[in-house]
Amino acid sequence: MILVNKSKIGIIILLIIVLGSATAYITRDSLMSYAFNQMNYNYTGYASIPNNTHNGGSLGGTYNVYGKGEHFYFKVDMKGADQYEDPLCYTSSGLIGNGTVDTINVTSNTVMDLFKKDFKSAMFETPVTGHFDMKCAAWTGYSNFTNNGTDFIGYFKINGVDTDFEGTYRFVPQGTRIAVVSSYLWWNVNSTNKTQINKTYYI
Repeated sequence: MILVNKSKIGIIILLIIVLGSATAYITRDSLMSYAFNQMNYNYTGYASIPNNTHNGGSLGGTYNVYGKGEHFYFKVDMKGADQYEDPLCYTSSGLIGNGTVDTINVTSNTVMDLFKKDFKSAMFETPVTGHFDMKCAAWTGYSNFTNNGTDFIGYFKINGVDTDFEGTYRFVPQGTRIAVVSSYLWWNVNSTNKTQINKTYYI
């Protein structure tokens, strides 16, 4: 049986979307800024959410980020998750959303990284800012993110029926993996008590 901590699925999917979106911007074309608004891009990847329990499994599925110029859309389908998740957290409709690339600044490091086909380095070294809204089952959320070429950080808020989340995240390259250092609060909508969570995920 697959068991996933229900309070975390939305947050982990959010982090996957941010990275997928940033990768789509960086790899979409030759990155000539004057042509950006005319360019179409479509990026598809696979996401896996590991389980923290001893006897549990993981969830996996596809995500797609697509758009034209500064406007992008995305969808995440975690196959089978609707059979194990609370329907307030996730259904077979998956997660959908749309957003905007507010700024992007192609540097000489970006060009060199793309020439070497080192897309991860290009993503981390290219200054970019953006924001998006998202919806999954009964919850809605939004996030903004910024990368100044050194620090890749973001803020998010998830509004659920029973539980809300709010906090920050930071992406840190670590070899072949990317560490996601998160710090957020979660609380029951009917309570003023908030729980602080500091956790590092790896994707």
